[in-house]
Amino acid sequence: MHYLKYSLQEGIGILSFNRSEKYNAFNTDLLNQLSDKLDKLNKDSQLKVLIITGEGKAFSSGVDLKSLLELDTVEKAREFALLLESTSEKIYNFSKPVIAAINGLALGGGFGYATACDIRVVTDETKIGYPAVKLGAILPATCTVYLKNILGEGKTKDLLLTGRMLKGKEIVEMGLASASVSTDNLLEYCKKLATQMMEAPALALDYTKRTVSFGTRLEIEAAKLYAADNFAFLSQTTEWRKRMNDFANKKTK
Repeated sequence: MHYLKYSLQEGIGILSFNRSEKYNAFNTDLLNQLSDKLDKLNKDSQLKVLIITGEGKAFSSGVDLKSLLELDTVEKAREFALLLESTSEKIYNFSKPVIAAINGLALGGGFGYATACDIRVVTDETKIGYPAVKLGAILPATCTVYLKNILGEGKTKDLLLTGRMLKGKEIVEMGLASASVSTDNLLEYCKKLATQMMEAPALALDYTKRTVSFGTRLEIEAAKLYAADNFAFLSQTTEWRKRMNDFANKKTK
């Protein structure tokens, strides 16, 4: 099963999560495909700017709950957490500018991956939130660090500890996106941003990104392995599994 779509035109690549029947939720196959694709695209000299978006009504609803319920040992949970972290870092460390075109729903790690991008653009209908804490879970360390470095500690705790949702212009007002546009205009707006970036030499863009992200990279290295162990521990608790099952059953009713 192919969970990604990709097209390239005049130096601008559009990479779409293609699991719309599951609101582009992340499972192991999608994450592995994304990781491999990012490796290939990073070496593609024809690609100048990458736009990441989602097919259907969502950017991504985050980690697939079914995948989480299948993590029946600490080691399996830790491996999944490390896959989440490493793929997120490939977006953040990508040598070319990355724009998140956030259509529809973007929850948990789904919006976490958007925060790994250099620029985020939402639509008036976009909804974002971090419901992990309500499920007895935690956000991947990389996604937590990206969020904190965008918003600061206070606003980050506000979103993570309440699990509340933001919509459209609220997301821009919070500082999590550069602009909110109509759904029909989302990709065209992002392409215009990409075209502006392509006026600069690729090496200058790469080294600008490296300079801005230097401190964040160091912070991620210090946090990610510890956080993977925390994720693995929580995944085997009775409370986690009960909440995951309850939520999954609620969604199927």
